Formats: sequence, C-alpha cells, structure tokens
Amino acid sequence: MKEILYIYRDIKTSDFIISDKEKKIIPVWLKNEYNNSNYIYDENEEIWKITESFPTESETSIPIEFAELPFKPEKIEFLGNIIFTKVHEIYLEDLSTDEMQLFLNRRDMSKKFSFMKEKIKDKDGISKNYAGAKIYIDYEKLTLKITFVIFSRNSTNEPISPLDEKPVLKEESLSFDMKTGKLSCDFAIMEEFISSKKERKKKYCYSLPYESHYEVLDFFMELETQKLPPFFLKVAHDKLCILAKKYTGLSDSLSFQNCAIWGENTGKRRYLSEMYFITKLPCEPRLYDVLMNKELYDIKFHFKYNRKNTKVLNRFLRKAHIKNYRVLRKSFSVNPLCLISYMRLHDAGFKDINLFNRVIESEEDIEFINFADRESLVFFCKKCIKNRGEIPTMNILLKKYYDEDGVEDWYEKNDALGMFSMYYQYLPDELKKDIFEDGFTRFNHDALSNISYKIRNKKIVFKYTQNDLKLEDDIDGFSFRLPKDSYQLCEIGTSLHNCVASYADSVEKKDCLIVYAKKDDKYKFCIEVRGNKIFQERTDYNSNPNEEEKVVLQKWHKRHGLQIERIKECNLL
Repeated sequence: MKEILYIYRDIKTSDFIISDKEKKIIPVWLKNEYNNSNYIYDENEEIWKITESFPTESETSIPIEFAELPFKPEKIEFLGNIIFTKVHEIYLEDLSTDEMQLFLNRRDMSKKFSFMKEKIKDKDGISKNYAGAKIYIDYEKLTLKITFVIFSRNSTNEPISPLDEKPVLKEESLSFDMKTGKLSCDFAIMEEFISSKKERKKKYCYSLPYESHYEVLDFFMELETQKLPPFFLKVAHDKLCILAKKYTGLSDSLSFQNCAIWGENTGKRRYLSEMYFITKLPCEPRLYDVLMNKELYDIKFHFKYNRKNTKVLNRFLRKAHIKNYRVLRKSFSVNPLCLISYMRLHDAGFKDINLFNRVIESEEDIEFINFADRESLVFFCKKCIKNRGEIPTMNILLKKYYDEDGVEDWYEKNDALGMFSMYYQYLPDELKKDIFEDGFTRFNHDALSNISYKIRNKKIVFKYTQNDLKLEDDIDGFSFRLPKDSYQLCEIGTSLHNCVASYADSVEKKDCLIVYAKKDDKYKFCIEVRGNKIFQERTDYNSNPNEEEKVVLQKWHKRHGLQIERIKECNLL
C-alpha cells in the first residue's frame, strides 16, 4: 500500500493544509504598505496581473504567497558640507543637499528592509519560500520520502520586485529506508557538504562508523538550523514511526515514539535527527547514539545487534555489565549517554548503586564524567577508592571548582586528573594524601603542575648581567625580582595561572627578561622586558594591573627608564 500526502501553506492563516490530492500552486503577491495592489501570476502569459480578489483553494489549485525579498541598503559615507563642517564630526544638519536626499532615501529603504525581512517569514519564523511539501510513504517497501517544494529566488545585490521575478519552484528531498536502515538526500547544500566531508576524510583518514555518524548528525543539524518547517517534519516523523512499528512487527509503540531530541538553543524537537535514529535502530533509536560513541571503539567494546530485536537494550546492558532498573531506564530516556557514564564508573571500581544513580540522574554530572579523560578518571578512582572508599571518592570527583569569575572550571579539574595519572609515581606521599583528602583544589592542581613541568623540562639556571640585575627593586611594598631558574618561572606561572614558564628558553637566550613582583610573599604580576621596552604586564589569569599596581609600575618604569612598547593580548601570560 502506498500513500501520498501533500502539504501547502495556507495564505489566510500562515498555517499549513494537508491534502491527499496534488494541487497546482498559484503564486500571488499580497497588497501591503509598499505594494498598492494584489497580483496574481499568469503562468500562460508568464506575467503578473493585478487582481481584485484571489482565487480560493479548489480541488486542483491553491494560491500561495510569493513574498518580496528584503534588500539591505549599503551604508553611505557622508562628507558633509565642506564649507561648514569638519570631516571628523558630521551631524544631520551638516549634510549637503544631495547627501540629505541620499540619507532620506536610505532611511526609507531601511524601513522597507525591516518590513520585508519580517514579512518574508511566517509567525514561526519560517521562510515563506517553503510553499509546501510532498510525503511519499510505501508501506510494503517501508520507505518514506519527504520532498520540500520551495520557491527558487534570484540572488541579487539590487532590490528586486516580485513583478520582475518569474516564480520558479524547486524540490529537495530526504528519503528513509526502514528495511535497509539507509538514508539519502538531494538537498542543494548536500553537494558542498559531501565535498567538504571527502576532504576531511582524506585529511584525517575517516573510516570508522562513528565518524560517519557524527557527519550525518552535523549535516542534519545544519539543515535544521535553516528552519525547515517543523510541521512538515512532524507529519513525516509520525509516518516514519508507523513504518518502524510495522518493520518490527509490534502492535504497540516502543520508545521511538518518545525519542525527543531537543535543540540546545531553540528548545524545539529536532525531528530530522529523530528520524535518522529511528531509521538506524527502530526498536531503541536512542541507543544508536551510544553504539556510535567513539569511546566504545576506543575500549574495543564490540556489540552486534539486530535492528528488529525488541530486547536490544537489555542485550547491550548485559554486555556492558549494567543493571537494568527503573532509575537507569528513566535516565536513559532523558540522556542516553548516561550508559557511557555508567560504564566508566563501573570500570573505575564503583559498586554502590546509589553512587551510580547520583551521577546518571544529573545531566551536569553525566556531562563531566563523560568529559573527563577516561584513562585518568579510571586511574584516579581506583587509587582513591582503595585509600578512602567509594563515597569520598565520588565526593571528590563531583566537587565543583570555580575560576575567578565564579564559573565552574571543568578544564582545570580534568587537567589535574591527567597529571595525577601521568606522574603518579613521582608524586610525594604527602601530595597524594592531600589529593585523596581534599581533591583537586587549586593548591593541589598547582603542585601537580610544578611537578609535571620539572619532569618534562630540565632545570635552566638563568644568568644575568649587572645591568639586568638593576631592574630588581623595592617600591611601596612590592619586590621586583628576576627569577633564578626555569623552575621558579614555572612556579610564577602556576601561581598567576599563565604560561610564562614557556619563556624559559627566551630568557636563557637573552631574547627577553621576565621580571616578577611579589607583595606579602605572594606573586602579584610579571613583566616581559626587551631592552628598555616593556611588552607585557599581566596579573592573575592574564588580567591587567589594578590601580594600585599601575601606580607602582609607573614608578618602576620611571626609575629604570622603561617605556611601554605594546601590550600583547595573551602571549606571555
């Protein structure tokens, strides 16, 4: 059995009408404040004609609005009346007669642009160029094809009236094959996407299934950001769910009916992505995103599945050593990647089901557990569980750390996890104890950074001339000093949260000098000096000096004959 649905834009309400018969589209141009008459396009004579009233929808035809394209006028650079004005300050009253006319014309065009920009979209912000759609469903072959019927518009840099355009309709289609699990697309942007995809494959040697999976998701997201009419997609989605149910042979709907993927920014359902998942794995579509997760390939987790198998989720859970229980199923329905989190925690040595629930019931905790480097996470947890137990380890793992702006800093915690794992054998017992007790505090992170730097880099003792040493000074409680060696340079960078340690070679080669300042035995800022020029002055987290520090720095500049050359955005520091 086959079915064809035709969807058309309703000219009266800006909604859409479903029909089981194909209708001829009659383009019309509606009267508005910039258009004094209603027009209808005569296809036979290929001209627009003024009409008193539009034809009503019939069994064979339907009028569809052909909206005017908005044209944004170019910005005008005014010189003003040179007799009365200065070039740098031009006001409306300064314009010459000709320029005043240009200004008024552009103002009118800008108003029209704003009006047309709104008018070319419907109430949902969808372009009125989408005139309709055709949905072909073959219940025997289990295929669905959705074809978008679109007004193809002239690309121009000049304002163009619909009267100067011949309405041309083009079609772009997406096809879903439930039996084979394959999709196809003939969208205009597909060629460009495939071309760039081939280049990426060639460059990065893409070959694994998860790489293609991410490419498809990227493409559908790109399509969805074009604001395809959601009504078209919802109708197609509902029909595809019927095909999925028919394919599996089930009388009742499975989880694909609730396979809601929400756009992060729009809060709307991403129907195309849902349809992709339903096509690839109709019995448990949200599981497909887990199966295509790169981590499963990295840890060599192999799982063969039958797309018709109604127990595919149970089989996966058994294979992954995950208990199937109510909290897990509920969490999975919201965020399928909680299964990856569960697998990570299981491999890290956790056994307490309450701790698993603590993570998988929180999208924020799932995101962090999956964000962390897997090997480092597992290594730390096994060590910490052995020393402290599961609950303290989980508390440390999920403890929040914030930067100077009060924003949670995942990267610093993940960085600390990596250093703990990589340099564990070099860590003093006291530091290990502090980490197991307090977690990855800033102090412990900085201690790990210092140790990792010293392991990766040999110690460079800096040699200074007598002229260099003259830069050392004491002003208003600030001690200006030169670092003794590369290890102290690392200590400064760790304390001030910048990458000044990377300047060790430059200091050794005399390309520059680094001067640091301390107050109350704390590092306050550091400075890059070249000759008698200052290139950078940065405080904690690459910030600029505060007012007190600026006063002290000015005194230091003057006392040592230094001048500011330029301040880089973030090289040094």
